[in-house]
Amino acid sequence: MTEIPPECERLAARLRTLRDRRRLTLATLATESAYSRSSWQRWLAGRSVPPWPAVSVLCRLADEPEPGVRALWERSEAAWSRRTATGAQPPERTVSRADAPTGIPPTPAPAPPVRRLRKWFIGAAAAAIAVLGAGADNLLPGADRAASAASTGFHVGCTGSACDGKDPGPVLCGVEPKTLLHVQTPTGVGLEIRYNPLCRAAWARMWNAAAGSTLTFTVPGQPTQRVTAAHADNTDPFVYTGLAAVTGHGPDMKACVTRAPRPPDCHAVAQP
Repeated sequence: MTEIPPECERLAARLRTLRDRRRLTLATLATESAYSRSSWQRWLAGRSVPPWPAVSVLCRLADEPEPGVRALWERSEAAWSRRTATGAQPPERTVSRADAPTGIPPTPAPAPPVRRLRKWFIGAAAAAIAVLGAGADNLLPGADRAASAASTGFHVGCTGSACDGKDPGPVLCGVEPKTLLHVQTPTGVGLEIRYNPLCRAAWARMWNAAAGSTLTFTVPGQPTQRVTAAHADNTDPFVYTGLAAVTGHGPDMKACVTRAPRPPDCHAVAQP
């Protein structure tokens, strides 16, 4: 039986720690995040990977800075995407009493700091409703997902050229993207090109890249997106470019990793 990726196990353990810090019940998480109790139960048990907006909610409720959790989530989401691309299906497993999400804790829970979240929820409500309507971890083909999202009133933060240069996370283009390219360079750097059909935009990301490595992403006819890894000792391995609009026509998109004095290592993929 294929095991759940260790990255996903580590993410689930971190989420349980954050929940236990504030003694948040499943009911509280469902109410404050607008994701269902059953979805939270699966995520906390490690049986699937939550969307980033859900993890962000838990970080805010637990007063946890997001960057470290974001790096862990990125690794987990990448591992899950790779197993999906190879046709592996996540197995159901028996969760021990110690690991399984529980209901009301034995001692009274302090009230979560929800007032400061209300403005954030206004912006994220559309994504939450879309996840509820689709079943949170129901992975649909791109066209079907787009139709389903439209029917539930889901709206991303930008489309087409309006996305150029934007971070895919805050504008919700990073929610359930399609991975168009996944390679490992001869130097061990992981490289992906990702695309969201709702945003009609793509971006590139790399990991295991040494500090000073530059990632360049080019969509013909659009501004070139570029980012340089500035982390020390690869403590935060994921580095990703801004978005670039995709028309679906014309030459291939291209992502290049450059680290002097080596020449650029470039990989291309057709526009979807």
